[in-house]
Amino acid sequence: MHWIESFLTAAHYENFRKAASSLYVSQPTITVHIHQLEKLIGAELFERTGRRIVLTHYGREFVPHARAMLTTYQAGMSHMDKKVQGFLKEVRVAVSPLIATSYLPHWIKVFTKAHPNTEVKIEVMESKLIGPAVNEGEVDIGLSRMPIISNQLSCKQIHSEKVVFVVPHDGRDVESGLPIDAEEILSEQVLLTHNHPMYWEELLRSCKRLVPTIREMKVSQVHVTKRFIEEGLGCSFLPLSSVRRELAEGRMLEGELPSLELPVVSTYLLTKSPSPEAMTLEETILYLT
Repeated sequence: MHWIESFLTAAHYENFRKAASSLYVSQPTITVHIHQLEKLIGAELFERTGRRIVLTHYGREFVPHARAMLTTYQAGMSHMDKKVQGFLKEVRVAVSPLIATSYLPHWIKVFTKAHPNTEVKIEVMESKLIGPAVNEGEVDIGLSRMPIISNQLSCKQIHSEKVVFVVPHDGRDVESGLPIDAEEILSEQVLLTHNHPMYWEELLRSCKRLVPTIREMKVSQVHVTKRFIEEGLGCSFLPLSSVRRELAEGRMLEGELPSLELPVVSTYLLTKSPSPEAMTLEETILYLT
């Protein structure tokens, strides 16, 4: 970068002596830098006529690239200087939609209250994309519904919960006082499937053994699945955290299926060489779970 800086300064003054004075170095130092840069590029960058120098064709071609390199270098060093001194703190989190709408708000609320000077950036993405995002350094922490086996990433199981069978609240149970006949609902309603990346294949096979005539509709997002259930468009199996409020408010009901062994799902925390801020957030999440 010293070579680049010497080149741009000499190009500005068209004089090695003035360039040296501007950079507070000796004139031979400027000359050495220019020679080294010309050797690296493989072309002369200046024409020398006595004490005066002018850019060659190759020199003029190289000027905008040299400026871009110096600007990027200076911006990077300034950013890192602020980062190291604690003036610029941030943590980038990739999170699945389900976690983003259930546990994440509480975790982030606690963290930001304790660390108000740290900016938290949230990227909501499908669980299958979170591992690669952490591995490529696009984010500092991943919160996924899928485990990952990798020598490059740390994967910690931080929380587990049961899956529940949820059905629309159509008022019949309130009037009759009778328990929900889950098998009847499965035979009558559409089963909304594939809103979770882990458990649906085996669970769907079990449902079809129980009710061979079952009809299904693939809905990839949990929030869409819940909306469909509230509108009476079907039923589904969802992690308890995702429907806790809807069940408490009576917007949907939980059905029991004793003949089915419902799965347990987990949340996984993924990291790779985390920053100090990311480590602090990780500690906060582990404490809260």
